[in-house]
Amino acid sequence: MNNGYSQSTKRIWLKKGLVTVLVIAFACLIYAIFLYNDLYESKIEGFAETEKQILAQTAIIEVDKIERYNGESPYHVVHGKNEDNEEKIIFYPLIGNEKNLTTINKADIISEQQILNAWQNQCSQCQLVHISPALMEQEPLWEIAYYKDNKSKYVLDYLSMDDASRKEQLQFSKLLK
Repeated sequence: MNNGYSQSTKRIWLKKGLVTVLVIAFACLIYAIFLYNDLYESKIEGFAETEKQILAQTAIIEVDKIERYNGESPYHVVHGKNEDNEEKIIFYPLIGNEKNLTTINKADIISEQQILNAWQNQCSQCQLVHISPALMEQEPLWEIAYYKDNKSKYVLDYLSMDDASRKEQLQFSKLLK
């Protein structure tokens, strides 16, 4: 039975449809790559300038890592070493022309690993997302982000770098299961 289309016409439309789908998929892939690169660039934006300023204005001679912290105001958190090989954490504010740096000697605080071990003992069923330095009201803290109760809650814990006491805790619950 012939419904008005020949086999060759059907093949042509099938090929055109397949080519169209492939072109659209390729365009989506290219867009995703550009979007990822753009997001990554915005995440590390200003790190090179911050490193340059830290090396020029402080006793730091080597920068190991730079992170971004967004609290009451945004900071770049610089991990580095001075001439005496002492490890430091420097909070470099991103807002304002005058930069009041907060510098912490890592030897004088509870280490990231000690905080992490204490947290794991208290919350063995939790899943760690990240741990990073934070600054609230000029007090250096450890920010621990994790999932709790089988990922039904996302928690941000802020613990003192001096004595590991909890300064603040934020919990976010899932509304939809």
